[in-house]
Amino acid sequence: MIKNAGPKYQIFNPQDETCPICVGLNHIYRTNSFQNEMKVPEAVGEGYCRRIVVKPSMRISISDMTFHERMTMGERQGSSLYSLAFCLGEGFLWRVEGNPKREYGIACGESCIFNRDQGISISSYDPGSRFLGICVEFDFDIITSFMQHREKDQAHNRLFTGSNFLYNGKISPAIRLILNEMMNCRYREQLKRIYLEGKILELIAVYLDETVFEDEAMSSAGEVSAYDREALYKARRILDENLVAPPTIGKLAKLIYLNEYKLKTGFKELFGMPVHAYIIDKRLELARLLIEDKKLKVTEAALLVGYNDLSYFAEKFRRKYGVNPSKYSKNI
Repeated sequence: MIKNAGPKYQIFNPQDETCPICVGLNHIYRTNSFQNEMKVPEAVGEGYCRRIVVKPSMRISISDMTFHERMTMGERQGSSLYSLAFCLGEGFLWRVEGNPKREYGIACGESCIFNRDQGISISSYDPGSRFLGICVEFDFDIITSFMQHREKDQAHNRLFTGSNFLYNGKISPAIRLILNEMMNCRYREQLKRIYLEGKILELIAVYLDETVFEDEAMSSAGEVSAYDREALYKARRILDENLVAPPTIGKLAKLIYLNEYKLKTGFKELFGMPVHAYIIDKRLELARLLIEDKKLKVTEAALLVGYNDLSYFAEKFRRKYGVNPSKYSKNI
């Protein structure tokens, strides 16, 4: 970790001062080496926690742990870094001590971004539940740089001032792909460090684009009324949940109580592409995730995302990713 960070950070079990999990986590969190991993003792559970220090202002923690008995752990934090956390396993709650006490939660498939300088936080983990996730710590200057590049200073001031817990939302297929690439990075040493630094920047950029900048786009689309904007975001949620068999334009328009013209023009203005193109784009992202993460065959992935014509699927995949899906699958 960065200089002087060790004494400020401590993981502890309020019920067991000699907790082996806390001892192991404190060891890997207080070292300066590039990568360290703690294995969960068999007597306690199974799994691991991996800590990667890409550079002092950029770190990654990957956890995949299951405990035999209920586990309570606290964190004493004093870091100036921000954290972007993604829950891929069971959700959990945590409490931040203070006056008043604050409680937060994250469910499976959700993400959150928060300031690590929160003092003491306490969380509990149920026995038999798999806690799988990845947390990226980074300097706030990275967000400031993205904001300034996009000329979003007002969004910066509104969303990132005076708040420890900043945002909680769903993990999109695009984000999930980046996380999968980070968690399964096949490079080593310096090449791995360079690769992960690039992936962290990509992750933050996509995350901000899907959350902060999306909110700004929603409020700055002057020609789209507030009612229509809300309806169009509902339309996108419906499409995201029904990519394999999406409703027709006519049916979608009825579901959101807009006419077809407003749906078509408003959707393109807010999201930068027509409805049909959006469906194709998201299907391809999901197909790539199934091929890469779930190790499905190209044919299986294509069918699962709604493509019966494999040559048409291959053409669209190649146009988006610059490589045939079969070749992509072999290179994983």
